[in-house]
Amino acid sequence: MEKKLVTLVDLDQLLRDRLDRSLVDVVGDIDPNPDEALFWSGSWLDGFANSRSDIDLYLVTPSFRSSGGVPEVTGPGMPPMEMTVVPGPTRLDLTVVPLDLLRKVGSFLDGLDTDNDYPTAWSDNLREFVHRLTIGLSLVADSPFEEFQSLVDPEKFRGYLKRFYQNRADSLFEDVQGLLDEGDTVSAALVARDRMEAAFDMYLATIGETNTRVDKWRWKKIQRSFHPDDVVVEKFRACVAIDQSAGIDSRALTKACLALGDEMILRAI
Repeated sequence: MEKKLVTLVDLDQLLRDRLDRSLVDVVGDIDPNPDEALFWSGSWLDGFANSRSDIDLYLVTPSFRSSGGVPEVTGPGMPPMEMTVVPGPTRLDLTVVPLDLLRKVGSFLDGLDTDNDYPTAWSDNLREFVHRLTIGLSLVADSPFEEFQSLVDPEKFRGYLKRFYQNRADSLFEDVQGLLDEGDTVSAALVARDRMEAAFDMYLATIGETNTRVDKWRWKKIQRSFHPDDVVVEKFRACVAIDQSAGIDSRALTKACLALGDEMILRAI
């Protein structure tokens, strides 16, 4: 699966089709200052978008600027981000990011020792933002977007994620051993699957797949990164119980899991 190249023309068409707005309209509403960077990122630029995917915009600003959204915790001693949502057939999200936060991220990565430090100081949304910054597409000419992008070293970010997923895999390994010791083989199998997925995430980050929505896009990243005949792909499908060679219908399994989820939601309410 190859990543599809998208442009601002595609974004303009998306906005017209889903929100009956043009790109010029949306940029005009946000009205970025000359010292601010407005960019597009997310699943559309990752190559993972589908008919239900949102449109994600980010505004990096050196001064305080509220979007009217709810501040999001990012990390200890770090300023919050703020996201607002425009409802519609395709959701339009605008996240305002203080430039000071971006500078702190760059400084954090520069000082990180991936062999010894424990890299869990960031929120999930902050990790996602850093990835999206590295692949983002500026919406305004002559903006400081490339300057802001350069504050984060993509190689160091990959090292951060590699270490993050490695720590998770190591912790889950200990959990599996404890569950086996007590004889809970079902829980042990489920946690062992989680560990296997963390190990895949670690490897994928190492080779540049830094999208942090691992549960949602892990299989797409695997398809893009491995040859279909690679034995580890077959083993992955077997571990997650979607092994086609074993006669398992993934569509039927999806429907059954959705139905079971519906049943549990109804029980809960």
